[in-house]
Amino acid sequence: MPGSLQTRELLKSIVQLSSSSIPLDVKLDQMLQAVSGAFQSDRCLFLKPEKIRKNGFLSRVASEKKPLWVENGTPFPEENALPEEQDLLRPTFACIPVYDGSFFQGIFYLGFSGHHRFSPQEVDLLLLMGEAAGQAIRNEEFRQKTEETVSKLTVLNERAQEHEKRARQLSTLWELNKALLTTVNLERTLHLTLTAITIGEGLKFNRAMLFLVNEKDHMLEGVVAVGPDSAEEAGKIWDSLSQRKGTPSDLITQLLPEDHSTLNSVVKGIRISLAHEHCILSRTVLEGRPFNIQLSPSSNQTPCERGCHWGSEAGCYVGEHLSRNPKVYSYATAPLVGKGKVIGVILVDNLYNQNPITEEDLHFLSMFGNQAGLAIENATLYRNLEEVHQELKETQTFLIHLEKMVALGEMATTLAHEIKNPLTSIGGFARRLDRIFPEGSQEKKYSETITKEVSRLEKILNDLLNYTRDESLVFKELDLRDILEESLSMVAEEIRSGRVHLVKDYGDGIPQILGDPHQLKQTFYNLINNACQAMKENGVLFLRAHSFSKNGSSYLKVEVEDTGKGIDPENLHNIFNPFYSTKESSLGLGLPIVHRIITSHRGQIEVDNRPGKGVKFIITFPTSKTEKGNRVTSS
Repeated sequence: MPGSLQTRELLKSIVQLSSSSIPLDVKLDQMLQAVSGAFQSDRCLFLKPEKIRKNGFLSRVASEKKPLWVENGTPFPEENALPEEQDLLRPTFACIPVYDGSFFQGIFYLGFSGHHRFSPQEVDLLLLMGEAAGQAIRNEEFRQKTEETVSKLTVLNERAQEHEKRARQLSTLWELNKALLTTVNLERTLHLTLTAITIGEGLKFNRAMLFLVNEKDHMLEGVVAVGPDSAEEAGKIWDSLSQRKGTPSDLITQLLPEDHSTLNSVVKGIRISLAHEHCILSRTVLEGRPFNIQLSPSSNQTPCERGCHWGSEAGCYVGEHLSRNPKVYSYATAPLVGKGKVIGVILVDNLYNQNPITEEDLHFLSMFGNQAGLAIENATLYRNLEEVHQELKETQTFLIHLEKMVALGEMATTLAHEIKNPLTSIGGFARRLDRIFPEGSQEKKYSETITKEVSRLEKILNDLLNYTRDESLVFKELDLRDILEESLSMVAEEIRSGRVHLVKDYGDGIPQILGDPHQLKQTFYNLINNACQAMKENGVLFLRAHSFSKNGSSYLKVEVEDTGKGIDPENLHNIFNPFYSTKESSLGLGLPIVHRIITSHRGQIEVDNRPGKGVKFIITFPTSKTEKGNRVTSS
């Protein structure tokens, strides 16, 4: 039997072990070692319920839930033991059931190969050992259940957070889509799309750039960009936005586009061929999936073949115009999907706050890209529909005008011929009489007046015949700058006298057009001469010529602008109508002739009228390249 000091140490050890946080098997093993050492037993075991077989003496101890004490001289029928229990039959042994009042937890066994008698203190100590083992098992079961409950609650909490985050994302997407539905204007839709991506209540990226696919040229073209040009500007914008109240859709629609930003100018100049399959932007279109590019100083930079500054996924970098340090620039791209095809690409970055772009951010961007793609495609279709509708209106107006002109032309031609013959005779006789009458005589003045008025009437008849004559056009490729210079030479006296100052602005690389040189010269002479006549002393005549592209086609725009008094708004809608003029000495066929010649060249003429400040005529012609392409398409 252990001494009193050893008993106290054993009790202390058992109590400490039962309340410790070490694993249950280790805890029970250390208890058994402590008890076996204190009692100097030959064997000390803890038998778990699954180790106890039915119909043996151990099962009776378990069912009766009473300790079994077998001491020296106590008879114990060995036939009650199962073969696998024979090893537990010792001269002296004890079996103490561990039971917490509800569940059986096992049997604590202590065996001696020699003779031993259990004293009351040892019985109490062993019973206490059984209770301690039961307490340790209960604590472990409670700990396991607690951990399972905590684990389940953690999973439920994570799911709840995920559902809450998804609900916030869906709510944000709904608000952003509401903003996109406020307009069908393409430019406004593009700006709203990028604003939604960069605003704090939206996707929260620092900058966003949008590229659209040009299917005709098989190119990806930069269209618009939204984002600050510096960290200081970014801070001011974020501070300003934090002061605004309202839903994301309200905030987005309140922000106006800023076309003057450096980033916007750079992006608009980017054109990337979709044939460059190693370019990330091209791959986003061709593969229809997003990319998340994270670059560090250790990355191997491999620039693109072109100057677009994007490379392959393994080692691409965005050039110096879009990043402060190309070697560590990170960004992401997502396709814009509209009705089953990729129509463009969104590129985003966090250049200023350096927040990493996560896969969740990219997934959210892709979800928004699908919605924005549909909005952009709808806006594009609406714009195309408006253009077709405008073309139909112009064609209808032209046909109505043409019918009027045909009828008027037939009548004018008949009248002109009927009047011209006697008028020629009158003019001839008047000039003959003019040579007969002496200078200074009253008859001389009469003959001069008749001659002058006959010349004016002949000019009116010639203008009328020119306007109504169905003259065949001789088209050839020409440089419109030569036509403009020849037209200017016909008003050179006005310019040389200093009464009119000339300002010319011809763009670089002016493309050639297909046209009739004679008729175009007449057109621009009329416009330039009208401009000179509309100005008093020190007037300024502006003559501009620039090329531009629209819907994949090339055009040439010419502007003739003066600084006169402009056109009375009440008369503006009549300026292209024949025989309408505010000048007493004019038949009113100058601008109608101009309009007829321009429309016969597949061109358009517009008027920018500023009463009191002047008027600007804007003439647009398709270039010879576009005309040839249209003819090939038509054939």
